[in-house]
Amino acid sequence: MPAIDSKLTDAKYGYDFVVATTQSSINSTMLTYINGLKTATVTKCWYSDDDGNSKMIDYSELVKEIGGADPFAIADGTKKTAGSTVEKLYNMAFLAAFRITLGIPPAYLSDPASVPDVVVLGDNTSSVTYNMLCSKFQIIEMSYGAGPRVPPKWINLSQPSTGWIFQSKVDLRLTPVGSSAYSKLPPNVQQQVKNLGADAFGVQQLLFDLNNAGLQTVPTISGLDSSSTAGQFLTTWFVNSYFKIIQAAGQPVLNYTIVKHDNPATLIPTDLNMEVCPFLDPNGKAYASPTKAQADLASLNYLCSCFGKPLPAAVPFSWNWVSAQDAKQFDGVVSINRNTFASYLQNQLSPSVPSNCLVPTATVKMTNAGFTKEYSAGVSSGGTAAFVVPSSGATVLTLHYEKQAHDTAGLNDDEGEITLKPSYDISVTFQNDNIVITQHLNVYLSVRSLQTTVSGNIVDKLLKDTYKLGVNGDGKLTVNRQSDPLVDKSENPSTNSFVNLFTQVNQIVAMVKSLNFASTTFQSFPIAVVQDFVFPGGRTFAFKNMTFSNNQDITAAITYTDPTKK
Repeated sequence: MPAIDSKLTDAKYGYDFVVATTQSSINSTMLTYINGLKTATVTKCWYSDDDGNSKMIDYSELVKEIGGADPFAIADGTKKTAGSTVEKLYNMAFLAAFRITLGIPPAYLSDPASVPDVVVLGDNTSSVTYNMLCSKFQIIEMSYGAGPRVPPKWINLSQPSTGWIFQSKVDLRLTPVGSSAYSKLPPNVQQQVKNLGADAFGVQQLLFDLNNAGLQTVPTISGLDSSSTAGQFLTTWFVNSYFKIIQAAGQPVLNYTIVKHDNPATLIPTDLNMEVCPFLDPNGKAYASPTKAQADLASLNYLCSCFGKPLPAAVPFSWNWVSAQDAKQFDGVVSINRNTFASYLQNQLSPSVPSNCLVPTATVKMTNAGFTKEYSAGVSSGGTAAFVVPSSGATVLTLHYEKQAHDTAGLNDDEGEITLKPSYDISVTFQNDNIVITQHLNVYLSVRSLQTTVSGNIVDKLLKDTYKLGVNGDGKLTVNRQSDPLVDKSENPSTNSFVNLFTQVNQIVAMVKSLNFASTTFQSFPIAVVQDFVFPGGRTFAFKNMTFSNNQDITAAITYTDPTKK
C-alpha cells in the first residue's frame, strides 16, 4: 500500500503519528451515522417587542402564550379568525420560527447512492465543503400586511423530500495561532473541537466540528430559489437571525453533542491538527482537475504529537496514504513515527538492561612475604547504559555497555596482572512485519604471571529473537516470537598444571564462569514488551495488515466500524 512510503521522521514532518482516512470512507460512514442519529430537534422562535425589535422566545413559552397549541401544526394559508390560534399569534406579535432535525432527507433513504456528499475535502484544509443535511426542516411565519386593513398571511412550509442543503466552507485547521477560525473560538469551545480522547478520529467528532458555526462560512442553500418565500425566510431568520449569532459565539448549528470514552491506546495525543491532502498523480503532484474517483481518494489527516511535545506545522505529504486498489479493502491508514515506536520499545526493554550490564572487580596482590601471588575477580549486575536511536535505517535502537577492571602487582608491575572486561550489546531492527532483537554478552579475561599470559572471552553468547507482528481488530499488536539457537562461543583458556601451580589461572576462570549471571539474566525479552502496544483509534476503526514502511514507520490499515454502535 502507498503508506509503505511513510516517513514521519523526515524533518519537515516529525509527527508522532498520523491517522488518514479517505473522503469516500468519511462520507459513507458519516451517512450511516447520520441516518441512525437520534438527535434532538432544534426549534427557534421570534416575536416583535413593543419597540418593533425582533426577540427570540423559547418554544415552550410560545406554546404557553397561545394556549398550548402547536404553531407548526397550523396549515399553510390559514386565515386569522376570532379566537383562532393564528389570531393569538398575531396578538403576541409572533414573527417566525423554524424546526430542524439533522438527518438524511426522505427521498434518499430508498436510494442511498444518490445522497450528496456530506464532506468534500478539496485541496485546502481551511476551506472544506460541508453539506448539512436535514431529515426535517419546517418554517412558519406571520407575514403582516402593509396596513391595518391588510390581513396577515400565515406561512407554513417544509423542505422537499430531497431537502434543503446548507453548504458552508469549514476551516478545519486546529491551530491556535494565525488566521484559523479555530484560534478565534472561546477556549472552552476549542477544547470541545480539539478532542484528544478515544473518539478524536471518529465521524462523530468530525460532524461536531463541521457543525460548529464558528468554523463555518455563512451557508448558502442549494435547491432553493433565494427570492422565493422559503428562500427569503431562511436568509432572514436562519442565516441572519440565528446562524450569525451562534457563529460569533462558536456554537454548534444544531443540538449535537458527543459522549467521550476512555482511551485504551498506548499513544495518547497531547496536541492535534487536521490536514487535507488531495490525491497525487504518479509524479507526486495533485491533479489539477480531479475526477470524482480521484477526489474521493483525497485524505483527511489527523496530525498528532504525544508526551507534551510541540506539534510541527501541517505540511503536505509527498505520498498518497491510500491507493485506488487499497480503497476497495480499507478506509485509511494509521502510521506511527519510527522513532516514537522505537522510544516506546526502548522504555519496555530498559528495565532488563542493568542485569546484563556487569560491573567487574579484579585484583592481584603479593602474599607470603612476596613469594605468592593471589588473584581474585568477580562481577555484579547493575551497570548503566543508554540506548541510541540511529537517524535512519532498519536498525532503530542500539545499546553498548563496556566496563573494565584491571590490577597489577610487583615492582614495575612485573609480577602479575589481571584484566576483566564485560560488555553487553543490543540492536533492534524493524523490517516488514518483524522486530529483530539481537543481544551479545561478552566477558573478556586476561591473567598474567611473570611472562606467562592467558586470555580469552570466557563468556561470549549471542541471542537473536524475531518477533513477528500482527494486529487484531481492536488495534492491539499480536506477537509470535521465534528464537534462533543460542550461539555460544565462550572460551575456556587454561594452562598446563605447571603454570597453573603458579598463576591459579584455571581456578580464576572456573570461578568467573561459575557465576550465575550468564544463565539467569541473559535470555529473550518477553513477548509483552511488544504485545501490550495498542494503536490509536481502537474505538473508531477495525485494524489489519500491520507492517513497517520502507522507512520503518509502523503502519496498519483501518476501516471505520459501525458508528451507530458507539
